[in-house]
Amino acid sequence: MSRLDGADRPYWEALADGRLLLPRCDDCGHWLWPAGHRCGACGHLGMRWEERPMAATIFTWTRTWHPFDGTQSLEVPFTTVLAEIDDCGIRLLGLLDDPDRVDPRIGEPISGRPGHTMNEGDAIPTILWSRTS
Repeated sequence: MSRLDGADRPYWEALADGRLLLPRCDDCGHWLWPAGHRCGACGHLGMRWEERPMAATIFTWTRTWHPFDGTQSLEVPFTTVLAEIDDCGIRLLGLLDDPDRVDPRIGEPISGRPGHTMNEGDAIPTILWSRTS
């Protein structure tokens, strides 16, 4: 299954286009992630996709010092963050633009921009996070 076959297809297409779209229940307004076809809060079938700014805070992070399968295109060490998107609570993974290798802080504000990582010749849309403070 490709990333363009599932319920999260609008996310990947928008990210490849430089935008962040996230799913929300069409009935109760609950934000949903991962994307699905039914709301986990109210059971409604039907989602709408809303554009969100790439503004977040760091929920957690890790720095990887050794390459592993799927990361060969990344220069090590690299820092991965799980970022909580402002005003909706959805958490998304991305790479921290971290040239000085300064440890991030939990709760630190960050802003994102579209990018991509390469895996076996496939350009995978990725959020590249930068510190805002």
